Amino acid sequence: MNALLIALGGAIVLALAVYAGWLWWRLLSQKRRRETHNAEVLAETEADLARSIAVIADGLLTRELNLSEGAIRLKVLLDHWHAPASGQDAYPAIYSLFLSTSTMPRAEERDKWSKAEIRRLDREREMLEVAVRESVLDEAARLRERFGVPRGREGLATARPVDIA
Repeated sequence: MNALLIALGGAIVLALAVYAGWLWWRLLSQKRRRETHNAEVLAETEADLARSIAVIADGLLTRELNLSEGAIRLKVLLDHWHAPASGQDAYPAIYSLFLSTSTMPRAEERDKWSKAEIRRLDREREMLEVAVRESVLDEAARLRERFGVPRGREGLATARPVDIA
């Protein structure tokens, strides 16, 4: 009888060990799948950020976007870009213009301000843009060089825009 109980206990221990091994294997498999999925999502996010940065930098260089709006958009995207030389130290003019204009009203918020105040703010913004224009365009050109010209826009832009007097 003792031998039967010992054999039964051994079988239960063996069954529990096999079950624990199976659970451990499933946990490792799940961890690997999660890591692979996270890497794919991160790569997709980085690709989307790179495309967006390229489009906005190209928009600045082709004058489809004013400097302050481009600086605001680029600053946000660059803050989310996880790569060396992609922040404030690498693009100081963009960040400077962002900081100078970020408190100014945009879009629907402008409707809440008086026309005289909006004109004053627009003049202030335009003076800020003139002061950093060349630096921001140089940084936009560096961004376009780094991230490439967006697909479908290859023939639209030159290395730098031509000033229209």
